[in-house]
Amino acid sequence: MPIIDEYELPPRKSESGSKIGEVFQGIWLEDEICFAIAGGGCKAFYGLGFGHELKSWGLKLKQVSGVSAGAAMVLSLICGTEEESVSFFERIVRKNPRNFYFTNLFRGGKAFPHEDMYRRTIRFGMDFEKIIRSGVKVFIHTIKAFPKDDANKNTFRLARLIAETGKAFLEDERDRGKGLHTERTFRVLRNWNMKEVLFTEADFRDPAVIEQIIMNSSSIPPIVSFQNHGREYYLDGGLTNNLMLEAFPPHAKIIGIHYEPTTIVGKDPRLLDRCFLVTPSRQLPITSFDYTNAKGVRETYELGKSDALKNKERILEYLKKDWVKKAEKLRKN
Repeated sequence: MPIIDEYELPPRKSESGSKIGEVFQGIWLEDEICFAIAGGGCKAFYGLGFGHELKSWGLKLKQVSGVSAGAAMVLSLICGTEEESVSFFERIVRKNPRNFYFTNLFRGGKAFPHEDMYRRTIRFGMDFEKIIRSGVKVFIHTIKAFPKDDANKNTFRLARLIAETGKAFLEDERDRGKGLHTERTFRVLRNWNMKEVLFTEADFRDPAVIEQIIMNSSSIPPIVSFQNHGREYYLDGGLTNNLMLEAFPPHAKIIGIHYEPTTIVGKDPRLLDRCFLVTPSRQLPITSFDYTNAKGVRETYELGKSDALKNKERILEYLKKDWVKKAEKLRKN
């Protein structure tokens, strides 16, 4: 198993940038934005880097949404721990030689190291008080499964649920890749009396609850175990909606980060038309659950920052207030 050592949080850099400049920017730009990061395991570090760059321009995250690992990333952006969290995760990944420990199966331990490493990084990067003080509206998407029942029956039902959901999701992804609208996963959810759930900042009672909500949205057995809270089980929110754009206000400026075209198949075209959606400019140097590739983690994060900078002109154009756009149009005419 990986050696996960303690690591002190580096001194936070003081926030820089001209406050006067931000005030003037706010006159012509909608500088309070809604920001969404899709789930995708390690791929979500791309969204973290993109968001970090947006913040450096003086843009403010008024509302955020995240699914699975994207939930951890949007909260890190609120906390201002982007750089520290990436460095911490790089450090523990560098000490992890494998993504699967076969011998642990015979010792009653966990074969996959991902969940422990993921939880450790969440705990490192979360600043509960800062999240609460920020006033940022948060949406974290997950799926709530059936209540517990008899232990033996429950174990069998869980195995069936995982198998049926996984099969439906893979078949849906195949069809979405062809541009087809699919509903297999939704049918499985209905058959098992499951429903989609949006956690918000109103649910953030303490750091342990925040951590559990992120894990609820990230539950992908067997890599990240079936999460439960009280008498309820939770599954990864990406099974039904991996980029939560629908929770934001109808006239908000929305920037959404995702990694595959299939993520937005089936979404309302009118919603997509009013969002600024971003996918990586090239293939990401890491896969979702490769927790051995520290170099890939860093390069994915840096690519997010680089792509944001490359798109800066287009993003600022998108964020211009209506009166500015009208004035520019009149001047051209």
